[in-house]
Amino acid sequence: MIGRSDNKINYDLLKFIPPDAANIVEMGCGTGALGLVYKQKNPMVHYVGVEGNVQAAAAATERLDKVVTANVENVNLADIIGGTKVDCLIYGEVLEHLLDPWAVLKRHADCLSEGGQILACIPNIQHWSILINLLQGQWTYQDGGLLDKTHLRFFTLESIRDMFATAGLPVFDIIPQRFEETAEFKKAQMILAPAAGALGLDAKRLAIQTGTLRYIVRAAKQPVEKRILIQAMLGETKVCSRVRISEPHDFLRTVPGVRTVEQARRADLNLARPGEGKVFIWQRTWPEDFKQQEELIKRGYLVIAEIDDDPLRWQEYHEKNNFLAFRSCHGIQTSTEPLAEYLRQFNPHVAVFPNQMAYLPPLRQYDGANPITLFFGALNREEDWQPLIQSLNNILEQFANKVQVKVIHDKLFFDALSTPYKQFIPFCPYGRYQEILHASDIAILPLLPTRFNCMKSDLKFLECAAHGVVALASPTVYDQTIQEDVTGMLYRNTEEFTSKLRQLMGDDTLRHSLASNARQWVASKRMLGQHYQQRLTWYNQLLDRYAVVNRGVYKRMGIL
Repeated sequence: MIGRSDNKINYDLLKFIPPDAANIVEMGCGTGALGLVYKQKNPMVHYVGVEGNVQAAAAATERLDKVVTANVENVNLADIIGGTKVDCLIYGEVLEHLLDPWAVLKRHADCLSEGGQILACIPNIQHWSILINLLQGQWTYQDGGLLDKTHLRFFTLESIRDMFATAGLPVFDIIPQRFEETAEFKKAQMILAPAAGALGLDAKRLAIQTGTLRYIVRAAKQPVEKRILIQAMLGETKVCSRVRISEPHDFLRTVPGVRTVEQARRADLNLARPGEGKVFIWQRTWPEDFKQQEELIKRGYLVIAEIDDDPLRWQEYHEKNNFLAFRSCHGIQTSTEPLAEYLRQFNPHVAVFPNQMAYLPPLRQYDGANPITLFFGALNREEDWQPLIQSLNNILEQFANKVQVKVIHDKLFFDALSTPYKQFIPFCPYGRYQEILHASDIAILPLLPTRFNCMKSDLKFLECAAHGVVALASPTVYDQTIQEDVTGMLYRNTEEFTSKLRQLMGDDTLRHSLASNARQWVASKRMLGQHYQQRLTWYNQLLDRYAVVNRGVYKRMGIL
């Protein structure tokens, strides 16, 4: 029988699994739910599950690359993985069910790669609810609760550290998994506080430990030698910060020793811990004067400007400050080489980190009974679509109710469509945008060859490809990415646009073939998990040369 816990996803564990792991083994994988979701981040991974529940293991075989039906305690991990090494071992609430978790950890650790990690989720025996029950002379097991009858071992924060140390695994992070501070929790703290004082315990530390339901434990085969704080000040939170900052930082947080913090409007510069390297990123927001940069430099920050559009879009601001944001920082990170080429006139330290897909959505199931859905969703594209609108309307009239158009945000484009089979969606959250895109068939991606457009990225094509949508795109930007008639189609004039759109709308097999090729290309080449560590490498290179790079800032500002 499959229990509730066999099919659950521990999202606290999920966010710390390295997104570039080649080989993962999950002990107690249940039905493979965690691995299935993780493979959206890393579709090229070889994910192995070990599960003792026969029914759950059978379900997991449909989701994971390999499933071994066995007791975790008795399994020979070396036999399972053959001659390879494991990049990440996962124990999701497993160790407390073992007779000898110390020996199991030590034995499994021998199979880790040199940079390998272990992730574990372990219930906390010091939780306030357990302590209060014990004081009251009660001991209650709950199926699926914090403790149940299958638990053979019980761990405190210190005994967790000891267990991993015994296995020769340096713990570099333990994250308390806490629920909200309820009235019952506060009442329990009032009861426990006098005991803490009498025993000489730190009241704040006790409150954290007794309020922690479970611990997420992160350990590595090798000790963490370098720690770094990456702190970002967000200037644009509707669209760009997700792909440029939030998703890359979520992935960087999986690297041992890396912490990331994002803030808007105001930055707290007292977050760094002793011994940490410090990086401060201005994302589409810039210092008002050099004093702000000097304060960051005095505090030892490596200061980075993040920009992913033509800087002349904010021409008045930059001309007034003579591009202070770029001259006064240690380096600039951007999204395309044309942008980087322009920015190097202000700063020699410019790195290009192209936009990537953080997740690969589930494979599309096309319904041939529905009308073909054209998709258009973009900001500031009025000039780009105007040359196409008459040709598009002619095609829509020809296909009538066999095609529908979904438009996000651009009301002018929506109003210019002559078909009644259309739907307008105002600017919406990214999740809703993905739902609409995932249900579409063909996306129109027009960009005229303007200066501003030529500096844009190919992100829209990546999103279409990931969601199984065929792109009909202009050559501006997209001819550097799309393999014509293999992963999408390009048009160079209105005649080609008309011809190729008719071809796509009239041939289901062609559409599905192009979409499949594009999705596979993104999976193998343009997933964020394949590229995110390039940022960390660059930051560390600049930090290692901090004195020289810092001197360049003052030289550019004319202070030296």
